[in-house]
Amino acid sequence: MQPGCDERILFMSAERRNILIVDDIELNRDILYELFHDQYNVLEAENGQAALDLIAEYGQTIAIVLLDIVMPVLDGFGVLKNMILDKSIETIPVIMITAESDEEKALMGYSMGVVDIINKPFNPDIVRRRVQNTVDLFLHKFYLEDMVERQTKALELQNEQLKMSNTFVIDALSTAVEFRDHESGQHIIRIRALTKILLETLSDLNEKYRLPPEEINDIASASAMHDIGKIAISDLVLLKPGRLTSEEFTIMKTHTTEGCAILESINFTGNLTYYKYCYDICRHHHERWDGRGYPDGLAGDEIPLWAQVVSLADVYDALTSDRVYKPAIEHDVAVKMIVDGECGVFNPELLASFEKTAVQFLDPEKIKEKSVLVTSSPSVQTADADALLRGDLSNPAETEKAKLRAVVGLADDIILDYDINTDTANLSKGFKEFFSVDEDSVSGFRHFVLSCEALEQMQREYILSEIIKLSREKPNMEMILDTERALGDAHKMSLRIEAVFENAASDDAQKAGYIAKLSMLRS
Repeated sequence: MQPGCDERILFMSAERRNILIVDDIELNRDILYELFHDQYNVLEAENGQAALDLIAEYGQTIAIVLLDIVMPVLDGFGVLKNMILDKSIETIPVIMITAESDEEKALMGYSMGVVDIINKPFNPDIVRRRVQNTVDLFLHKFYLEDMVERQTKALELQNEQLKMSNTFVIDALSTAVEFRDHESGQHIIRIRALTKILLETLSDLNEKYRLPPEEINDIASASAMHDIGKIAISDLVLLKPGRLTSEEFTIMKTHTTEGCAILESINFTGNLTYYKYCYDICRHHHERWDGRGYPDGLAGDEIPLWAQVVSLADVYDALTSDRVYKPAIEHDVAVKMIVDGECGVFNPELLASFEKTAVQFLDPEKIKEKSVLVTSSPSVQTADADALLRGDLSNPAETEKAKLRAVVGLADDIILDYDINTDTANLSKGFKEFFSVDEDSVSGFRHFVLSCEALEQMQREYILSEIIKLSREKPNMEMILDTERALGDAHKMSLRIEAVFENAASDDAQKAGYIAKLSMLRS
């Protein structure tokens, strides 16, 4: 028996305190009453209809029914038929008591759900033992079912916590990368929404590419990782406003493989399918249907579907957004350019879905709706909170934040991520070198800023006062700083700060911290 099972059965026994005796002969009911009245509250019925009335009234508090077969008004088989219809036979054990030795009736009783048959006249001690064994077996069955249900809900809750944590970390990482492109955090929200819309449309229109909603949700989440490798690309290449040279373009193309290297460096122990989505999207979102993309020159369906979809979403968003090297293009023009093959070669079936659904890209409410990832289900919403109070569930958020610290630490740029709840900042390699800090993280970061000699006092106070004002409506800020390092060299730098929200697309988003990046302004 499982640990704690005895206590659980005792608890359930207290709930199931009634025994129902159904027999039209009063003497038989009296005999059974004497056997069980010390252990149970005895309910009596002289016919089948009276028995059904008592079952309806007392329900799950009935531990067992002792049922005679031959009775007026409604016989025992009539009672069983009604118990099958209302499914009470599944939760209330029935022992059939009969004076007949009829194998056909016995088989009929078993087929209708009775758990045992006792023939009259009966031995009182045997009846008492068989009744108690039946009650104990049913209570144990209910205990096991309840335990499995509770554990399943706890695991579902743990899984949903991990998904929410993953979403937060992915958004934070992707936002840090977008800072290097001088983009706002809205890009990853749009890419996630466009990916989801495209996948849903393609899945509806084409059976070949049909995916269940949970997979579409995971792919949309993983789409935010498509440019994570840009964290390894030099600012001189990444932020160049003009056309890249062939050498520079070769460097830029490595962001696909650099992103995979970052993923490979993480000790990933979660959903391997989700990891594959992230990896494939990082590596293959610049492949082309005709095989002339990079880094691997894949063609046609060699390119994973999720990478194809994110590639198309990324191209559309790039065309319709302002970039350092171009202004935004109108929606209709962008759609025509993509369909006409001016921006790469895509899967014709994917293009057909894109044409049908692109109008949704213009709807801000649709983008907001589709950017929200499904992170709970009814069973999770009602999950047993006791599991959390007992500490039975791990805290995946800490694991995911450790991954974030590891990736930020790889950056040569002056980047930090700041946790508002702990007043702790995790620093990139470039940040540590510029500010002469030895540690990978700084606790009491507010004090660090206020005492930073590389910044003027008014700038320090202004930064701290302004970041408090950042909101979902205005999530980022940019300012020019006059900095002076220890050697006395004066520099002008661009400071960009973005607020990071947990569950960023939901109405109850909470500010979790900030991502900040300093860039030297070239004269």
